[in-house]
Amino acid sequence: MEKEWWQSKLRELESPDKRQEALTSMYTDINKQSPLPRHQIVELLLRAPALYDCALKDADAAKEKEPVVNVAIDVIRSCLEQLQLDIQDAKLPEMLSAALTHSNPAVRSVVLSCLQKKLRAQINPQPLPSSELLFYVLDELQQPETQASVVAMDILNMELANWLTDAGVQSKLVQLLQQNEVVCCRVYELAVMLAKHSAASLGSVEFILDAALSELDNDDVLLMSSVMEILVPLAEQNHGLSYMERRRVLDIISSRVERIEENPLDALILPSIMKFFGKIAVVQPQKIIAGYPQMLACLFQILESNDESLLPTALDTLANLTSTVQGKMLMQSHFQPAMEQLLRKYSAHMKRLSPPLKIRLLNSLDVIYTLEGNPSTELNTILLGWYECFAGGQQVNHIMELLNTPFPDLQLAALGLLKTVCQYDWGIKAVQKTAGAIEFLLSRQQDLDKDVKYLKWQIMQLLSVSSEFTATETVRFAAYVNEGPLYQQSVVNIATEGQGGQ
Repeated sequence: MEKEWWQSKLRELESPDKRQEALTSMYTDINKQSPLPRHQIVELLLRAPALYDCALKDADAAKEKEPVVNVAIDVIRSCLEQLQLDIQDAKLPEMLSAALTHSNPAVRSVVLSCLQKKLRAQINPQPLPSSELLFYVLDELQQPETQASVVAMDILNMELANWLTDAGVQSKLVQLLQQNEVVCCRVYELAVMLAKHSAASLGSVEFILDAALSELDNDDVLLMSSVMEILVPLAEQNHGLSYMERRRVLDIISSRVERIEENPLDALILPSIMKFFGKIAVVQPQKIIAGYPQMLACLFQILESNDESLLPTALDTLANLTSTVQGKMLMQSHFQPAMEQLLRKYSAHMKRLSPPLKIRLLNSLDVIYTLEGNPSTELNTILLGWYECFAGGQQVNHIMELLNTPFPDLQLAALGLLKTVCQYDWGIKAVQKTAGAIEFLLSRQQDLDKDVKYLKWQIMQLLSVSSEFTATETVRFAAYVNEGPLYQQSVVNIATEGQGGQ
């Protein structure tokens, strides 16, 4: 009897006038009862063409059909939740085919999200019984919408590695590479995701990566820029970087920079090039800093310019180059005059850049001065020299000026840098020698942001254990620290009785 009721509702869906009411009844019934019988009801609904017809979008009557479409999708979602997808079920691709090939991206998204959730929940992942389901997921990469492509990529990242030697899968990937640039870039991104896992995985998708690398000598600078962005995560892996070196990728990109005056449009890809080389420098600072001086010369030129469109990426790139001890040492040995000149320029930048760029600059400096562990005497001397170029001596006036702005984010960035330099004895001495710095840090201004107060308190923790101060000052600092970051001084009002009425 129950099956007949559902069949009658499916028949009602064939009449446009009855769809809304029938779908609402179905949705209510699915969600109020105990789980429906899988084979009798759930699979019946998921295979019903009438249900998927209700989820079709109609451009000419989009507003009128929207409620019907939404409820139809809700019914499909509820069915999938009750189905409790069995990834190893050989019938699964056929059962989901109508949804995975539906013209409405919202329908495909619902099914792909359910698949993704099920795959991620596997405790002992097993390969799919066939590649049939993967072909449907790969087809999503061809869709013009991006709504479900990200989920599809995640599914493929989890499952495709098991099928990369399959002739049918390889043929499908080659076919996707013959599509438009958007589709190609999705396939490139998928290949990078897979190649990151190991050198063996990289070998399986090398034909895709080779296609991606061919775009780096393309006249389409926007496509080249997109491909470089995609390749960055692979360049951060040693086996990925070795592959790129064999293909002379760094030389090809560097030559574009050297010839930039011949093709002014190449200036559009400079941010992507800087980001690409900067990310590699985190892993292989010697290769980039010592091997590509033309790239570094271009970076210094951008950083000294007033081009606010290029500065953000350039600031991040310098931070990447100097993020490691080796990177700092190499920058000093190969580019000492340029670094010192640039840091003096940073001092001027702090007075004229917009607040967001000042924050970016402060964050970049924070990375430059950050170290894990104690610095060697040589490195300590290098960092002190760099700091004095930026600050104009052993003081923190530039930082203190930013603390008097009404922007909490800027105050936080400035205090973050101050906290970092106070990890060094020379940083504490710079605070000590700056008029008003200690007084500001000890103040209990109530109008300051809570995070600003906490950073001030952390800096005072560093000062309270420093040997640079007198015993009286140390006691005063320790008292501040013991009171906590959010301590408020109580104000006592003493009322006096007037004398006139006596």
